Amino acid sequence: MSSIVTRKADVIWNYIGTIVSMASGFILLPLLMRYLSDEELGLWYVYIALSNFAMLFEFGFNPTFARNIVYVVSGARRLSVKGCDKESVEDGIDWHLLNTVIKASKVIYAILAVVVLLLLSTAGSAYIFFVASNMNPADVWLSWALFCVSIFLNLYFLWSITVLRGYGDIAGENKAVVIGRVGQLFISGVLLVAGFGLVGASIGFLMNAVLLRVSALIMLRQHREIEDGRRSDKLSVNFSSIQEIFSTIFHVAWRDGLVQLSLYASTQAMSILSSIFLGLSETGTYSILLQFANAIYNFASTYPKSFYPAMQSAYAEGESGKQRKFVSTGIVGYWMLFMLGTAGVCVVIFPLLPLFKPGIDIDYALFLVMCLYVGLLQQHSIFCNYIISMNEIPYMWGYIIASIIGCALVCLFSGLFGMGAWGIILGQGISQLAYNNWKWPVYLCKKLGSSYHEIINEGVQLWITKFVSRFSRSRA
Repeated sequence: MSSIVTRKADVIWNYIGTIVSMASGFILLPLLMRYLSDEELGLWYVYIALSNFAMLFEFGFNPTFARNIVYVVSGARRLSVKGCDKESVEDGIDWHLLNTVIKASKVIYAILAVVVLLLLSTAGSAYIFFVASNMNPADVWLSWALFCVSIFLNLYFLWSITVLRGYGDIAGENKAVVIGRVGQLFISGVLLVAGFGLVGASIGFLMNAVLLRVSALIMLRQHREIEDGRRSDKLSVNFSSIQEIFSTIFHVAWRDGLVQLSLYASTQAMSILSSIFLGLSETGTYSILLQFANAIYNFASTYPKSFYPAMQSAYAEGESGKQRKFVSTGIVGYWMLFMLGTAGVCVVIFPLLPLFKPGIDIDYALFLVMCLYVGLLQQHSIFCNYIISMNEIPYMWGYIIASIIGCALVCLFSGLFGMGAWGIILGQGISQLAYNNWKWPVYLCKKLGSSYHEIINEGVQLWITKFVSRFSRSRA
């Protein structure tokens, strides 16, 4: 069997990719605040929310295809609705099976990209017309058109990122992310300063999509051994084989897609809800806080995410000890970084915002409660990613019901009771705290023959051992 191992370079580049993504957003934010009006800033965040919503139409295929590519690269000769058929695992790679899975991903993403483009150009345009009816129509529609093209490209070429992840190349994936983000920052910054406003920011967003995908394709070519092996397969991939892969993968993918849609409703959709209950101007300020909270999560979750492919490979090999180690160190590392990030934003970043947007009102209490909500939400999301690495998805209905209840409570608190931004956070937070926040960490810990308390203790001990070992080597 060919095991996928998370290299130090993968972890380092995952951090670099996350930091660059965060830094580009933070560097771009003052420019957006400086050169866009309050309404344009609010509309920008609506664009971002709609873009994230559109990407949900990949409907769980991204992680599901990646997992199955991991299984094939790890030696699986057959795929089943339960993922890896462990009895079929042998040394080496079945090149025709790998080609079939990758070809199927290309076909699926092409279909999804066309469907999403049609929806954005119709229903999405109607929504933009509703929320931006008082703004300059030329800027609104040109910037929206650029966003639609960007989303189409992002979705169609998502297969390249999926394959990189399936190869276990976290470093290559993040190199592509860095190139795309740096390109977006440079182009958006120049065009914003030059007075292109919302259109300039949208052009930068488009260039991010182009550069990211081109870079990902280049990174794939660097896997010469695998790519040469794929080319050695002379059998054609017929439509029936693609259908078979699709039916196998769809068993889990549609469930994962509903989970991602529910997670979106509990996070990014809040920007859309706020545009209804708060108006575009207040939505801009609220979305800035949400952007920082999500940035903290992205920073904190970098470490556990680096080990997702290795976790999936450990499952295929039946290595339960490795799985437990990945979980314990991942969750403890996540909370250490989350607390560090929250403190850094409150102490360092927020005091600087009035320099770029005089009069901006930062509600620290609201932000801290938002961080607590996001932190707990994303913790159980990490646990669920560990669970799905075992190719089971028992948490689907928990996510769906929580998102429905959360949106209903938001409408009640912010709409009927007029609680504003607090109603949005409390409505979503109560719905998650009632079940998902605790259920799925407990569920995985039981599968690993442990408890949450024991997992945390084990993780703390492993991190202490790491720190002591590195400190001792540095003094030697």
